Amino acid sequence: MNVGYDHKLLSSFYLWFDDRLNYFAETYKTGQSHTFQYIDTHDIPSNYIAYYSPYRQFVWASDKVTVPDYVTIDGNTVYDKNGIYIDYSNGRVLLNTATFGTSQSRVITGTFPYKTVNTYITDETEENVILNSDFLISPINQTFLQQKGGFTDKIYTVPAVFLTLGGSNNKPFAFGGMDETVSNLRGVVIAESNYTLDGIMSLFRDSTRTTFSLMDFEDFPMGEFNHIKSHPYKYKTLADAASSYCFIEDARVAKLTDRVREKIAPSKDYKVGFIDFEVSKPRTPRQEFQRV
Repeated sequence: MNVGYDHKLLSSFYLWFDDRLNYFAETYKTGQSHTFQYIDTHDIPSNYIAYYSPYRQFVWASDKVTVPDYVTIDGNTVYDKNGIYIDYSNGRVLLNTATFGTSQSRVITGTFPYKTVNTYITDETEENVILNSDFLISPINQTFLQQKGGFTDKIYTVPAVFLTLGGSNNKPFAFGGMDETVSNLRGVVIAESNYTLDGIMSLFRDSTRTTFSLMDFEDFPMGEFNHIKSHPYKYKTLADAASSYCFIEDARVAKLTDRVREKIAPSKDYKVGFIDFEVSKPRTPRQEFQRV
């Protein structure tokens, strides 16, 4: 399937959201030394094996911090895309077995800034995210890996924000067949405290009446293994090169009250909030889809 407007909108919004969170709220820790451990995982090609960090997501944008593009394997420095992929979204290193074999006992280390608030794009409803996912609030002295002994697709570390694209519609905007496409995007915030929840929601409520860059899908900086296509990646550099923008008409926030939260998930000690964005973009959809 060819890339449509909604594909570009969601990916561009995700990059903007992640950058705003890390740049302004500084939701990351730096100088953290990671020791990666082999974990048998099923979501990679058969010619790769995965070694995981204790942390779920690394910072990938170098706008404010230095993001390394290498790890140390058995004492040797190995750069990203030289027989390995550094998967920044999942905090892991993928090794090509043709280059490194299938050993499960390699010593892999690296120093990466990691996110203290993770961000995800999801196609699940907020009900499924809240009720059917396994969330872990990882204390400072106990890692995610130690808690679970491994990783699965439905396990997330919190705090985290889950971004979804909801409904949209086209409204007449100008002569010549121009419409205003109005899209609704939602962020479901799962946090370990009201302090973190309030900080996230306040930051994005204040994004009302601002813009973000609409990037072409092929300009997305992350590759198929969530690796950085070209180091260093800086969001501002990518955003400034864009020729098209979306406007955030409104950003509304709401909390799930403790009373409701206890009814739906009494055994889970986390705070839940919702950020609803109304995003508009003048477009000429009939010209875009006109046969030649």
